[in-house]
Amino acid sequence: MSETPERETDPLQTRIQAMSALEKALREALAVVPLEQVVQQVTVMFPKTPVEIDTSRFHSRVQKVSVSMPEELTAAVRARTGPGGFSHYVSEAVEERLRLELMDEFAAELAAANGPISPEELEEAMREWPDYEEQGEL
Repeated sequence: MSETPERETDPLQTRIQAMSALEKALREALAVVPLEQVVQQVTVMFPKTPVEIDTSRFHSRVQKVSVSMPEELTAAVRARTGPGGFSHYVSEAVEERLRLELMDEFAAELAAANGPISPEELEEAMREWPDYEEQGEL
């Protein structure tokens, strides 16, 4: 019984075959689905594309993290931000959420130390706020 020698797989040939299969799948998808939908789904499926991050606005190094999000939410953010803006958009949202939580904690500490703010004190403080007139009443 003769053994067939194992053929080494040529990495270049493997990549060419994979790209050909991908191209074929894209052409088939484009034949039945609008281009915008195909691009949106491809973008959602391959989120590991390089992105440019403006690190000057951060005071520390940038760390890449993996976050699981609903597919529809990811697609909506990508549609708003365009190429390279996803990380910036999410970072700003997280930064704002953290800022609000810290302010809530600070307000709770002040209330614990000084008691609750009366409606009159709140109204007086709001009148001092620069855009109070635009906000209307609470």
